[in-house]
Amino acid sequence: MSTKVSTHHKVFGLILIICCLFLGIRLNFHPLRFIILQKSFNSSCLQWNPIDQRLYETYNCSDRIQINSFIWTYNGTGLMKYIQWIITRRLGNIIITQLNNDCHIIQQNYFSSNSTNKTFVLIYIMSLSANLTNESSCSIMINQMARINLRYMNQIYFKRKSILATLLFQQLDSIKENINRTYNLNISMEDNITKAIYTTKYFPNFFTSIPSIKWIVIDAEDLIKTNLSDCEKILTNFISLLGLSNSSLDLKNIIEYDSHQFLEDSTWWDQSNVIENIYNISIPSRSLNFTYSNDFYYLHGDRSFTQYLYENRQCYNDGIFAQMQSETITNRNSTDQPNRCLLKSFDCAFSDLYSLQDREQLYQQSYPTPIKCGFTIPSIFDKIRNRYGRNHTCETIIYTCVTNCYDPLPQVRGDIHSSFCFVALLDTRTINAYKNLSLTNSSVRWDLIDLGVNATPFSVAAKSTETLKTIGQRLFPLAKWLIWLDGKGQINDIGELLKEVRAPVMSARHPIPGRNPASEVYPTIIHVSAKEMAFPQRLNNIVIDIDLQQKQYNRDGFYQRSNILNLTLYDIAIFIYRNNHPCIFRYSCGWHNEINYFSYRGQLSVYYPAVRLNLTDYLHFLPEKFYTTFRHRLVC
Repeated sequence: MSTKVSTHHKVFGLILIICCLFLGIRLNFHPLRFIILQKSFNSSCLQWNPIDQRLYETYNCSDRIQINSFIWTYNGTGLMKYIQWIITRRLGNIIITQLNNDCHIIQQNYFSSNSTNKTFVLIYIMSLSANLTNESSCSIMINQMARINLRYMNQIYFKRKSILATLLFQQLDSIKENINRTYNLNISMEDNITKAIYTTKYFPNFFTSIPSIKWIVIDAEDLIKTNLSDCEKILTNFISLLGLSNSSLDLKNIIEYDSHQFLEDSTWWDQSNVIENIYNISIPSRSLNFTYSNDFYYLHGDRSFTQYLYENRQCYNDGIFAQMQSETITNRNSTDQPNRCLLKSFDCAFSDLYSLQDREQLYQQSYPTPIKCGFTIPSIFDKIRNRYGRNHTCETIIYTCVTNCYDPLPQVRGDIHSSFCFVALLDTRTINAYKNLSLTNSSVRWDLIDLGVNATPFSVAAKSTETLKTIGQRLFPLAKWLIWLDGKGQINDIGELLKEVRAPVMSARHPIPGRNPASEVYPTIIHVSAKEMAFPQRLNNIVIDIDLQQKQYNRDGFYQRSNILNLTLYDIAIFIYRNNHPCIFRYSCGWHNEINYFSYRGQLSVYYPAVRLNLTDYLHFLPEKFYTTFRHRLVC
């Protein structure tokens, strides 16, 4: 008898929740069970707080909230990469409810778009082992929800075609809760698959048996596209299905800005066939010929591919959507050092880094917010992305930046594949010098982009070069490989190099053996002192930045950790990295932020974000046969 009464109370509680949401009544949801409600209610509306609070407050008003749509899904289906994007860009209000086998709430999170819009999307994450027998509390509650459904709302069922992949991704993502972290998926799945097959087949019957319900099934595998325009259509249609506004110019701009993150090459870490290949021990053999297809299987550095897959999923969860210019708050001032941004206003504005806390956001943020990664204000560098942002034929970009005639164009040896593109970012003076000296005549066709007379808007001219080196993924979002070459560099046999790489980040060895991050500081000061001797004030500012950086790195334990890991320095005149890998995107943004906030000398900070993000096993040295470096050679 007591069980029966408890079940009725659960049904009543669930109906009351839905009704109250439509009537604008405040509820205090308990994070553990559906049936726990306050005994008394206020006649007040729901006030959505900023995203970092995730709690309800009440205030007197006459507006009523509205549910746009319901999504039913399971962990591991791939839905959350789309929801995280919606939350990060504040495209709608979201409530995510995690249910256990009895449909009790395990966890419930609230995300606000921080707008006047009070409508929201309800997402229920079901268990694949849910008890859906006729007399179960879960079955009764879902049945009641289906029958009080209003006709204008979409009921969306988001799943994978592959039940095995769903279960495997669930297991992989649960590794973070395992202290030992074995990264082993080779276990029997038969019992789990049997339960999951029953749940996925039986659950939709609650809704499909009611003709008036708008029941929409989405298979994650069908959303993966190779074409950018097709991907943009998918995102637009998905927003429309959720009942969110899809007509504004802002949304169009956001989709165009972010759509590359959902292409097939960008979502390898969430594809069903990838994790099935791990489980079935059927990872495809590496091609004997140069190809981009499936290369991610072989770029896991000194760790296993399973671990690399897991870590890229975590990196995506930590955030890979970069702050857009429309999201930048204007007229900010430096808070930790009042004079810092007065001396380098463009530097601070370009990456929206006005304080040490701004720089720390990449490493400490716990909620989906855009990450700081340059380009947060309009600049001369926008013309590069405008030129290459939708270019899908340049799968490998070899690029450089030369200003003030500091070097000739880099040298390239070996076969040039049709997918290779060469881009030189130059100031007007350097372009003219190249033309006068016929330095543009070579077997390599360089796209010379004139950045104008003032191609070095940063406080130090060389900072343009160091900045663009670190954030090629922002300039060339559709490229698969990004190869940076200083003017003094030479690269050989690019196709063979990319066929042999075993890590997503590669660079040349420092010419002085044994040089490490700590020992590089003093020689750097000596070098810049000689270079900037004629400009004492600028030299003083540079040394202050280096000193500030050294003290911070000591506090962070970076030098000590680098010594333990035996990290010896790169020669970053040649720097290669794989685009569309979430961990590498975050590493590159972190490196950019170090260069922007502290010293522009990239050698000092190249390892810092890798150490902070625990990614050093994915940074390797280039074999010496693939490169040569020379001394700098002025051309005018």
